[in-house]
Amino acid sequence: MSEQLLELRNKLKRKKPDFIRTDAHKKKRLKENWRRPRGRHNKIRLCKKGHRKKPSQGYRSPKAVRGFDKAGLKPVIIMNVGDLTNLDKQKDGAVVGSSVGKKKRIEIAKKGMELGITFLNFNPKKFLEKIEQEKKAKEEEKAKEKEKKKVEVKEKPKEVEKKEGKKEEVEKKEVGEKKEEKEELEKEKEKVLIKKR
Repeated sequence: MSEQLLELRNKLKRKKPDFIRTDAHKKKRLKENWRRPRGRHNKIRLCKKGHRKKPSQGYRSPKAVRGFDKAGLKPVIIMNVGDLTNLDKQKDGAVVGSSVGKKKRIEIAKKGMELGITFLNFNPKKFLEKIEQEKKAKEEEKAKEKEKKKVEVKEKPKEVEKKEGKKEEVEKKEVGEKKEEKEELEKEKEKVLIKKR
């Protein structure tokens, strides 16, 4: 019976139009989420020909299969590994909560695959593969950084030697310049003394 109802619901859903807010396609700031039209002359509210359809009771799914997914599974929100044990494989589909972190999500994915539970909002196999790839990439980056640091440590003594050599050269230049200045001052003093005599 439920299979027939599911087929009927899927058939109805194929015909069901998208209920979009008035003028959502005209104005960028308006989202497409449905809002009931309230204008006196609004053509959607008045159900005029050639305008979008308005939601009504006739579009609703049969009560026995309402809220189920296409395969007929009832979505159940999972927040931790313990919640998976209460699920029925044939009737329930797991939906991992949006606030669940990566660590718990990995545990839930592994446990769910062991128990053979269907996940409705993500593919556990692809998710685990993606995380493994990310781990490998991180490890490679760390290894590269270590190598860089080793190279830098080897190069540092050379740089220190170069800097010390430069410092010595600068100091020698400064000493030489000071000596020259002193000699010039002494010569000038001698000239002044000679003139006074």
